[in-house]
Amino acid sequence: MLLCPTYIYADSAGMASGYLATADACGFGVGYIGGFAGILDDGTSLFSSLTYGFSEYTEGRIKIGFIDGEGEASDPELLFGADFKYEFMDYNDKNGAQPLDMAFGGFLEYFDSGYFSVLQIGGNLIASIPYRFQSGSRLIPYGRAGLRMEKYSADSGVDDTDFQFGLNLGAKYELTTDMNLYAEFQADGLLGLFLGLDVRMF
Repeated sequence: MLLCPTYIYADSAGMASGYLATADACGFGVGYIGGFAGILDDGTSLFSSLTYGFSEYTEGRIKIGFIDGEGEASDPELLFGADFKYEFMDYNDKNGAQPLDMAFGGFLEYFDSGYFSVLQIGGNLIASIPYRFQSGSRLIPYGRAGLRMEKYSADSGVDDTDFQFGLNLGAKYELTTDMNLYAEFQADGLLGLFLGLDVRMF
């Protein structure tokens, strides 16, 4: 009941924009733009992303959009996120030297439901492994575990700061060499299902 206008506060807000990325970095100078939608416990989110590769194994991303809770009194409110990751293990399907892709990084997310706001800052550990089809396209299941500090501030005057843990499981499918589809389930304060795609821009 987190996002409804009854001011009920769950133990954890959770991520309103999910994670929606594998452990594999996109590569130096490569950029993607994406569009995503989330179905949460008591609302929906709609947001876009911009990802850029700062090196072969490091990338950063920003996400911006809206979150809308249930109820006639609820209006879409701001959602903003940013994250980075460093890929420290790079899967190689030719020699099998590395069994999977793994990365770690940090993130922040802010959203305002209209009745309260949530600021989250934390770290991620991500693992993924690609499966290549005969057509050359790949399906890449991934998992993300995150630990964060979550600060909740309500208009009613209730404030709370706590450490929380979240888990995201999903898959990326390479529809073409420059377009990827995503589906993700989130087990967190906000249980959620996220869907979307990103497209390579440069």
